[in-house]
Amino acid sequence: MKKKIGVLTGGGDTSALNATLKGIALKAEELGFELIGFMEGWRGVLKGGRYFTLTPDLIDENRGGTLLKSSRTNLIKDNKLDEAVDNLKKLDISGLIPIGGDDTLTVGTALSDQFTTTFVTKTIDNDVGVNPPEGDAVDYSKMVNYFCPGFPSSANSVINYVRDLRTTTYSHDRVIVVEAMGRDAGWLTLSAAYGQADLIVVPEIPYQPDRLAEAIREKHTEQGNVIVVVSEGIRNDDGELMITSEAELDAFGHTKPGGCSEIIVEAMKKRLPDISESAFRALILGYLQRCGSPIPLDRDIAMKAGAMAVQALSDGMFNGVATITRTEVGIEPTLLPLEQVLKRDASGHVIRRSLDLRFYDAERYQMSPEGTGYFRPLFGDLPHPELSLGDRLSLGSRLIEIGEIG
Repeated sequence: MKKKIGVLTGGGDTSALNATLKGIALKAEELGFELIGFMEGWRGVLKGGRYFTLTPDLIDENRGGTLLKSSRTNLIKDNKLDEAVDNLKKLDISGLIPIGGDDTLTVGTALSDQFTTTFVTKTIDNDVGVNPPEGDAVDYSKMVNYFCPGFPSSANSVINYVRDLRTTTYSHDRVIVVEAMGRDAGWLTLSAAYGQADLIVVPEIPYQPDRLAEAIREKHTEQGNVIVVVSEGIRNDDGELMITSEAELDAFGHTKPGGCSEIIVEAMKKRLPDISESAFRALILGYLQRCGSPIPLDRDIAMKAGAMAVQALSDGMFNGVATITRTEVGIEPTLLPLEQVLKRDASGHVIRRSLDLRFYDAERYQMSPEGTGYFRPLFGDLPHPELSLGDRLSLGSRLIEIGEIG
């Protein structure tokens, strides 16, 4: 009888989850394992949970989301860890591969004390891992988990949306405040620099409305339109979220952020009376950031990471995490010990990775050169700013003078 291993996907979906599953399924088939896919995250391993034999032909690695579906079930809070372990043993599962972000892996690390487990990270927030050692020079090769599978595709979506918004922002002299995901980390928001966002506001730095208003005023005076990209989780000086929904607490006690862009727009209208109120708009990207197909880099790395987790179980290397490493030759998956990747607080919860503030120029609300160095393997060099209308006219083959009716 074939040895059985299990896999599940927890938390929010990403574009690279099916790619990770495909890598796992292909390697399981190669090594002669039967792969059991548990539906709806940790809910799938509980009483009444659904599962099936997962084979490579069932998985399209170019399709976003997760074939196994997902949930935010918290086995720790619900006191269901023992039930989960018992059910896995009843099904003769010899090892489990949970794929998820900090919440899913918090449960997984607790389960790993009782059951053979190896992990693959996943989150569009890019907040699982450890930043490079502190210092003036950034050694990107020493970054633990260079990026989380799913992040590059989401960042690519943010870049494209922000870039495309420029045409309508210019056409109507708008000031558009775009809200990107990122409750605690500004990685996704910072990627908007590649879409040529004018100003970027991340949650690691307290939101200062007067400073932001002055920056918007300067940009608007300079070019007549402004795109500001903000993280949904930006906070004030007291560390409080600008807007939360206590009615929508998830299983891990997180409030649902969202809507801060609308509050910022109203605050900027009051502080910038010289700009027409009708020019201001708020745009929440929401689920558009996590849907759709993965970009090739994300897909290929996710498949390799998934395969690495299966190989680890086969080799008896338990409680490891398939992470991503930047090397001299490129981006490659690396298996690291659990404790090296997932730093935990006193309560056992995984500590999220914040944006490395060396990558952000807080004075200019922009990406720093070090930030460009981080994103370069993903998206190349930072694009040069587009020319303004005035620059285009002056650089034309003939000077066009725009008259003003008296």
